[in-house]
Amino acid sequence: MRTPNRHDLLEFLTRHFIWVVLVFTVVVFGLTIKGYLGLANIANILITGSVLGVMVIGQSLCLMARKLDLSAEGTVSLVAVVAAWLMLPYRETDLAQAGGLGVELDPLIVIPLILALGALIGFVNGFMIMKLNMNFFIVTLAMQLVLRGLALAISEGAIMPGTPAAFNWLGGGRIAGIPVSVIATIGLYLVFGFVMSRMQFGRKVYAVGANEDAARASGFSPARTVILVYTASGFLAALAGWMLLGRLETSVPNLGIGLTLNVVAAAVIGGVSLKGGEGSIIGAFAGVLFLAMVNNALNLMNVDPLWVNAVRGLIILVALIIDAQKTRYAGRAGPSAPTTTVVADADQNAAVS
Repeated sequence: MRTPNRHDLLEFLTRHFIWVVLVFTVVVFGLTIKGYLGLANIANILITGSVLGVMVIGQSLCLMARKLDLSAEGTVSLVAVVAAWLMLPYRETDLAQAGGLGVELDPLIVIPLILALGALIGFVNGFMIMKLNMNFFIVTLAMQLVLRGLALAISEGAIMPGTPAAFNWLGGGRIAGIPVSVIATIGLYLVFGFVMSRMQFGRKVYAVGANEDAARASGFSPARTVILVYTASGFLAALAGWMLLGRLETSVPNLGIGLTLNVVAAAVIGGVSLKGGEGSIIGAFAGVLFLAMVNNALNLMNVDPLWVNAVRGLIILVALIIDAQKTRYAGRAGPSAPTTTVVADADQNAAVS
């Protein structure tokens, strides 16, 4: 049996760094901040992190495919405004406070509409990137600007309060005392974790991120895979918008602004590589927990908001350093980075069966 050496230790730490840090963070904050590990504060961390967590799943898929979705926060803004706009009544003498369409649509109609809208936005992103051969950074950044402009135009810059209770259930409801948003978020991570680790679609996403040309040579369409990834990202951003609006019960045009940086940070902190083809959904979940815990601790310690962004920026820089070290010390082949050969073999086996 080979004795572990320095390289093995560094590889282990880089692969599982986020879990080590997460445990360390819990211990430090638990000992230094009164009430930090209380049930009420833990619930608060999970609730505030649920919207971020849902968006991180979609962003992680894009990063694993060696892409990026900067339009997600714009999707959150637009679907929140559209949902409120469709459900609130129209007041001819007070348009600035209502901004409604004139009919109070049932939430059961509005919810699938906004989810479909999010999926459509993601599909358009993927189509332009893969079929029209456009740069993913420019496409998704431009889409974010378009979506924010539409949100402002539809709402006329007004606040639209008072969303129906049936709509608010996902963001503010509880089941046996447990927030629905937390249950839904954990459920999504379990589902997508299974998809990415056990199903053929997950292997294809990793293969496209590792080497798109080699993936194409394996016999499947990288374009179709990336379009599906962006469609999922748009759908999840819309779901996050529904969750956030349901929790706040008030829509504003700038809802979700600034989320992109936190979403990318959480994914990278959780081990999803910016180089593509590596990472895990469960690791990304750890990144979400870490970021939510740090934000909560900064609030409890009454840290000056001017310093909060500096702390977040430092965390992101450390995550990037860890990401760079993984390329150096971690083996190229591993459970989180399947090769295109695996996909090709899976396709052959499917064809035989």
